Amino acid sequence: MLANNVKPEPVRAFGKSFLTRPICVQAFSTKTLQNHLAVSDSCGGVYITDVQGNIKEHVLVKNSSASSVAIDEKNDVMYVSIMQSKGRSVHVFDIANGFKKLDIIVCPKDPKVEMSRTRWLTVGPRGQLFMVSGDNTKSALWCYIRARKAWKTLKESRKTRYQYLSVAEDQAEYNKTYRLGEHITSPASAIVDEYGNLLVLDYANGKLWILLSGVKGIRRLKEIHFDDPLRAQEALGISASGDDVYVACFNRCEVRIMSYLEGGVFTALSSAAARSSTSHTQQRSASLPRPPESQV
Repeated sequence: MLANNVKPEPVRAFGKSFLTRPICVQAFSTKTLQNHLAVSDSCGGVYITDVQGNIKEHVLVKNSSASSVAIDEKNDVMYVSIMQSKGRSVHVFDIANGFKKLDIIVCPKDPKVEMSRTRWLTVGPRGQLFMVSGDNTKSALWCYIRARKAWKTLKESRKTRYQYLSVAEDQAEYNKTYRLGEHITSPASAIVDEYGNLLVLDYANGKLWILLSGVKGIRRLKEIHFDDPLRAQEALGISASGDDVYVACFNRCEVRIMSYLEGGVFTALSSAAARSSTSHTQQRSASLPRPPESQV
């Protein structure tokens, strides 16, 4: 048992002084910038900071709203999802050359998805640019084909709303579908960290879950607790670097930082609630067997 005098970890956050509505946060390391964060601010462009939140660069896109950010670490390129009065596009920036704008890629118009819906971006292991979006009637996943300068539709659906994506390295276990509806009602974002764990933020209640990378086909689902809990519908984008997870909280105008691992391992003490004996009832987990062949 833990002594009751164990003090909770101080809340770590940044951005109150300069962020207006942070949507996405992306941890990255390139040849020219090591251990940095890219934070999209809906009204303020993209801020490049160190992991403590100190501003290093401010990439401003005039008369636009910035949302999703993706980094091609191998090629020193940043992609930003932009909405302007004339439509949606992806702006491409050269990180190594002071974030000089390289290109503007117009978003696909088919399948038709409401323009108000964010176009979420990610970069695959080989530098492929993927985009996903969805509204109440249609969702789609696209891949940008550079040789043709055109988008290719990889998947579309009328039964669900695609909202966020993350591409892991080519691993067989990510060709599976995990159904977590009993625990997660409205997933806002999901990422795979460097240890193979899946992190999912539930927009409906502000809870952050981790599906631990397991052995023998078994994965454990646990909640990552914050000392100052996130409230419902106040956070969207998440990213992870080392033992820390970063959460973009648009209602608080800040990025929250939480240590969720210890030396790459999730333990009881990795959860802030475990530091208090009064929170013992929150430390429940569910064992999830590996599902049958993917339906994706």
